[in-house]
Amino acid sequence: MNKHKVFYADNSMSDLEDFENALSAVDAYLVNDSCKTTQDIIDKAKDAMCIVTELIPLDESVFKACPKLKLVFTNNVGTDLIDIQAATRHGILACHNPDYNYREVAEHTMALLLSLVRKIPLADSHVRSGGYDYNCLAPLRRFEGSVVGLLGFGRIAQSVAEKLAGFNVRVMFYDPYIKETPIYHAEKTSLEALLKTSDYLCVHAPLTEQTYHILNADTLKWMKTGAAIVNAARGELIDTAALIEVLKSGQIGGAALDIVESFDSLGPDHPLCEMDNVILTPHTAWLSEDAFEQCKSDLTNELVRFFKHEPLKTLLNQEVGY
Repeated sequence: MNKHKVFYADNSMSDLEDFENALSAVDAYLVNDSCKTTQDIIDKAKDAMCIVTELIPLDESVFKACPKLKLVFTNNVGTDLIDIQAATRHGILACHNPDYNYREVAEHTMALLLSLVRKIPLADSHVRSGGYDYNCLAPLRRFEGSVVGLLGFGRIAQSVAEKLAGFNVRVMFYDPYIKETPIYHAEKTSLEALLKTSDYLCVHAPLTEQTYHILNADTLKWMKTGAAIVNAARGELIDTAALIEVLKSGQIGGAALDIVESFDSLGPDHPLCEMDNVILTPHTAWLSEDAFEQCKSDLTNELVRFFKHEPLKTLLNQEVGY
């Protein structure tokens, strides 16, 4: 019998036969569950060598309660679900899945951006309700010649910058961790300059203590009157209450949001849902059948590397050896 338990706390993927077979070949076995909380994981994974999570945080309490735990894996691009410092203190390897969906998120960002520019959802709703008057869309502005700002300049934002190359727009970005401009036409600038210059701001920063509410009541006031925001990253990057206020006042002309804070509070009576200049999608920027398959493949390959004691490709705490 295989002896190494891999606990998948909140699996949303189907058809994991190949994953299970690959684990079996390295003397491991998979336990799937539908945990809702960190405490659920603690109750069920005390004997696990690996824990995989999609939505549930893994913190000090998990690491203390699971003495056999050697590796935690967040099946996401972002790393905010794992307390990496705590994992490191406990000698636990922390990994993520950075490659599987960046193309989809970049494409979704472009779709949201162009839908804002051309007011596609408003036009669609107008026609479906029996109208056929283009005046309902006024004012419309030409996209060519505008300034698109990218808040964060990792793989997703760089892919967006590449896609923007054919639109004849000025592309600027703010990212304190990027020392050189990897995309020839993208200009590096400060956060304040980015917000003051951008006609359209696309948010691509990771969620950290430093970026939580990076767009807030103060920084949103830096933005040009009538500018628009696209967020396909993390909801907590934007202070929702502050965003609602600047949308109501007209300081911000529109927003396209794939995720917001407290997304479970959205509904017909939520202020964002009542605004014609707001586009909302249900956190689907990452989604495609191709992304699902690559996600499973990348997860499988990394765990197999772990059990074979091979170098890990997505390790977040290199100082922990194994």
